[in-house]
Amino acid sequence: MTRTTIGDLSRTALIALLLPGAAGALDNGALEDVLVTGAYAPQQALTSSVSIIDSEQLRALNKRSLAGILKTLPGLLVEEQGGPGGLTAVSVRGGEANFTLVLLDGVAVNDPTNFRGGSFDLADLNPALIDRIEVVRGPQSAIYGSDALAGVINIITRRPREGHALEASAEFGEDDYSDLGVAAFGSTGSFDYTLELASRDEGEPVPGSERDSDSALLRLGWRPAAGHELAASYRYLDGDRTSYPEQSGGPEYALSDALEKGDYDEQVYALGWSWRVTPAWRSSLRASRFDRDEDYLSPGIPPFFEVPPNAADTQYTRDDIQWVNTLALADNYELSLGADYRDEDGESVGYVEFFGMRGATDFELDRDSTGLFASLRATPLADLLLQGSVRHDDPDAFSGETSWQAGASYLVGPLTLSANWGEAYKLPSFFALGNALVGNPDLQPETAESWDAGVAWDVRGDLRLEATWFHNDFEDLVDFDDETFRNVNRQNVQTSGLEMLATWRPLDALSLIAQGTYTDIDVKGEDTVLTGRPEWTAGAAVEWRFAMRWQTALDYRYTGEQWAASRHTGQEVTEELDAYHRVDWVLQWAPARHWQLRLSVDNLLDEDYETAVGFFAPGRALRAGVRFTH
Repeated sequence: MTRTTIGDLSRTALIALLLPGAAGALDNGALEDVLVTGAYAPQQALTSSVSIIDSEQLRALNKRSLAGILKTLPGLLVEEQGGPGGLTAVSVRGGEANFTLVLLDGVAVNDPTNFRGGSFDLADLNPALIDRIEVVRGPQSAIYGSDALAGVINIITRRPREGHALEASAEFGEDDYSDLGVAAFGSTGSFDYTLELASRDEGEPVPGSERDSDSALLRLGWRPAAGHELAASYRYLDGDRTSYPEQSGGPEYALSDALEKGDYDEQVYALGWSWRVTPAWRSSLRASRFDRDEDYLSPGIPPFFEVPPNAADTQYTRDDIQWVNTLALADNYELSLGADYRDEDGESVGYVEFFGMRGATDFELDRDSTGLFASLRATPLADLLLQGSVRHDDPDAFSGETSWQAGASYLVGPLTLSANWGEAYKLPSFFALGNALVGNPDLQPETAESWDAGVAWDVRGDLRLEATWFHNDFEDLVDFDDETFRNVNRQNVQTSGLEMLATWRPLDALSLIAQGTYTDIDVKGEDTVLTGRPEWTAGAAVEWRFAMRWQTALDYRYTGEQWAASRHTGQEVTEELDAYHRVDWVLQWAPARHWQLRLSVDNLLDEDYETAVGFFAPGRALRAGVRFTH
């Protein structure tokens, strides 16, 4: 795999200003006031079920991983494989992990060349660089095209504020953990900028499970004239990881201590232009490039009947360009119209080893897709919000796909009632289509039909209760067929359940959040279970500023029994993992104006639990950090 040097970084940062690049909101101010996910133009509110974690919550909880952050939200089921070197994926409302579209500042970062069907490894991202997370549940193909069958997670990095600021941070912990970062950002006149560098070493909290990464981010903004905004950004990530192979039985049961290894780098380019043509017409042109290279080597799972030794060197590039025009038809009606174009190229060179002989798994595929879309937002009554979107995509080698979604939200006294419906699709991954051993070029897109209904009750000014019922019908799921030894479309999975959320702020310095999710999964026509998705999850978090310079946060999570698969016996077996309780604690102190000291205890009660068969989660661990801002 080609590695990028520091010299390459400086040249590429300049190229990022000239080549097609990313999306995201061009307005760098007050992101906390609008949603930039789930619509073609930033909105104050959506009818869809949405969760937001802002910078204040992120810093208060100080989670070690992005997975830990997402576990605090209802409707998200996070599957981990032991320590930091293992793969981490998120399921929205019981859907497959590759049904979740993950965005980084509006740019899709799912890689369809991987053997996971394009699901995103959450462990790749450093939570210290995140400023805000927006999660939109339900099918979103009417906005994003292919891949958003179950929902969208948009991870937003830090944005400049008025003036200039410098920040340096360092955090160290047990098992050789370290996280170092430095940043400069600001805004003055018509220019704004962000520059961040970070280096992170996860240590080895679980035997054999390690991950380290280096990252850089450069963002520039310019307002050359009234009504015009230009934005450009470049992000680079370089990482490597080791772990016991997935489903190998882990440190507890694996018949061999040989580890799988991954070495990867990612680059995200960004460029956008927004023009306020008239007071009633806003036009924006956005482009992006996502590029990922990965070397993967696995020793297989002895006795090799199920998973022989294998390796792959993959390269994937995705280019997107989108033009959106948003028109204010009247005071209460807004129409968005536009088109976009997507081009994908994927290549994999690899092998599977049978009895000392290697069989090639190479493939090289490319495809493009053109989309046309329209979206309408209306408030015909002061307390009624209506939204609808329709989109038609014309992808290579597949029939055209039309996706739609519609929603309504109505305020009745202290109650807010909402309902949403929609259809979505996902093109087969390059791996599923092209892998020389199991690929099937005749695969058809996976589809979803979904609805949800919710109610929110503002009991009083400081207490709010919410509940959302949901149902998803996923069809033509890609599955591996033992008889033909290839991927086929056959599964029909239905998921339904209930998401609950309570927020209470009895004092300005004290807030409490409690959430729970019930998920029922039914694989139609098959006597089987889906792994990594517990029926029940719940949690509660309290944040308390108990003195002028002191604050603390305590986060509790419950994860119910869940099924997990293993092949360490020479054949696939499923086991039900025990439920577990986990508590994390953070204490922060600001001894002086520009300084903050932090002590975090992960798994405070030293709970002993498995995240996969034979993969035990890290025990209690301390982290201590310092942050300087000026």
